[in-house]
Amino acid sequence: MKRFAALCAAAWTSAALLYFGRHSAALIVMSGVLALAAFDLLRPESHENA
Repeated sequence: MKRFAALCAAAWTSAALLYFGRHSAALIVMSGVLALAAFDLLRPESHENA
């Protein structure tokens, strides 16, 4: 549940960066990096499957 909450927080933060930094290339890149990091949170860990 904590991982899903972190994903939601990162996704909303990424969307806020895109909204408020529409004309800034650096903020657009930062929001992309943050969104990709959020998707990485959902990746299953190797010790859970073993």
